[in-house]
Amino acid sequence: MSNLIINADDFGISKAVNYAIMAAMDSTICTDTTFLANFEESENAANLAISINRTDRVGIHLNLTEGLPLSLKIRNEPRFCNQEGYFHNRKLKHIVQLSKSERIAVQEELTSQIRLSRKFGMQISHADSHNHIHEEPGLGLLIMDILKNENIPYLRLTNNIGKTSFVNKMYRSTYNLILGFKGLTVTEYFGSISDLNNYKKVIADDSVVELMIHPGNIVDNQILDVYSKENLSLLLPQIIERNRLISYSQL
Repeated sequence: MSNLIINADDFGISKAVNYAIMAAMDSTICTDTTFLANFEESENAANLAISINRTDRVGIHLNLTEGLPLSLKIRNEPRFCNQEGYFHNRKLKHIVQLSKSERIAVQEELTSQIRLSRKFGMQISHADSHNHIHEEPGLGLLIMDILKNENIPYLRLTNNIGKTSFVNKMYRSTYNLILGFKGLTVTEYFGSISDLNNYKKVIADDSVVELMIHPGNIVDNQILDVYSKENLSLLLPQIIERNRLISYSQL
């Protein structure tokens, strides 16, 4: 029996997603969520979490790919923003290195997102990122440093249970080792529902596993995943019954 964290990404992106995530928590098929600070519905999400005393279950979903940045410098960085000053609304091309101005702008923006989240009342028990930007070689170490400076204890692993190429596997293994060396991880496995269901190796008892979900639609009282279209209300109880649910806030 493993210790299972089920984290819902994108809390704050829309009212529909906000309510779907809270419904998943109410149904005890979700333990934690991560908060996007730079959307119109971010404050709505924060107020929902506060109203039902769940602020300790909310982490930060760091974002450099969608919406309007909170800070000014990054709006003038074409790698991240368009001419109107919005993020490009797409997954970033691989970033191996940042220029000096980009580094300053990214640090300012991500720090602003963290501090606004706290201003909204979120405790920030852990961190991950929109479109997995924290996995980029040119961003990973900077993000780790920002989290250390902001006293955020945990950052999501790269996926180590899903199928991928040999090169990706080596990069992810190295990244996860660095994350452990920095003292920023408490989980041993991370992936999606399908990754876990298809994983062929044995996960040792008492390991800590994080599953990523994206609740967004509720149809006939069933909570569906925005991207995979999986029926979370059906699939997650089957996984939960074989494991022990915990939260980042309990670690």
